[in-house]
Amino acid sequence: MTAGTELIPLYSSSQGNSTLIKINGVNLLIDCGKSCKMIGEALIKCGVYPDDISAVFLTHGHSDHIQGITVFTKKYHTPVYATKGTMRKITDIYSEVTYIAENDIISFKEHGFEVWALPTPHDIEGSVVYKIRNLKTKKDVCVMTDLGQFTPAMQGFARGSAAILLESNYDRQMLKDGPYPYPLKMRIASGHGHISNDICHEAAEFLIREGTTKIMLGHLSPTNNTEEIALDSFIRYMKGRDLTEGRDYIVKVASKTGPTEGFSV
Repeated sequence: MTAGTELIPLYSSSQGNSTLIKINGVNLLIDCGKSCKMIGEALIKCGVYPDDISAVFLTHGHSDHIQGITVFTKKYHTPVYATKGTMRKITDIYSEVTYIAENDIISFKEHGFEVWALPTPHDIEGSVVYKIRNLKTKKDVCVMTDLGQFTPAMQGFARGSAAILLESNYDRQMLKDGPYPYPLKMRIASGHGHISNDICHEAAEFLIREGTTKIMLGHLSPTNNTEEIALDSFIRYMKGRDLTEGRDYIVKVASKTGPTEGFSV
C-alpha cells in the first residue's frame, strides 16, 4: 500500500460538515454533519463505500457536525472518537465510542499515523480541531473550523502542516448588513463563534510562511459569505503580502453541496 494522505471535503458549510481523510490505505471521517444517506452518496463519489470508513472523529456537538452520526453508526457500526462534552450532545450511538481528551494524541501505529486534537474557544463544551500526522511520509494535514479565534496554540498546532481545511466563515460587511438578528451576529463575531475571511487570511499567511502550501477554505456561511468573495479576497490579500497563488500556495473553496477535489500530500 502506497503511503500518503488525502484531504477531501465532502460537505463544508454552516449547513453541514464532513471531511474524508485517506491515509496509508485507511479511511477516516472528520464529522458526520449531513444525513447518513448524503454522507454515503458523497463517499461513493469519492470511491469509498461507507462501510470502508475505519473511524469517525467528531469535532463538537453542534448539529451541522453530528446530525448524521446516529443513523451512520446504526447502519455501519463505525467506531467513534469524540470528547465527553461532544458525546453529551448525542442521545443514541450504535458503535464503540472512544473518549478523547481535548489535548490528545490517538495513535494508529499499525497504520503509520496519529490523530492529534486541540481545544477551541468555540461556544460549546468539548470542541476540538484535528491534525492527522502521517508517520510514514512525515506530513501533516489539519481540519480546523468553528474556531472562534486563531489562537497562538492553533498557530503552533498547525505550523508546518502540508495541507489544511481552514475556516473562512463570514465576510464582515455581509454579516453586518445581513438578516441575522443582532444577538446572533454578535455570537458569530464574538471570538467564541466563527472566524471571518479577514482572520482566515492572517492565519493562512502565517501558515504559508511556515511551509503550508495547500489551503482549503471551508465552513462558509451560505448567508454571510460567498465562494467568490472568500476566494477573491484571499488571493488579493496574499498578493498584497507578495505571496502568489500557484507559486507560493494553492487555494480552493470547499463546496457546501458535495465533494470537493481534495489535496494529496
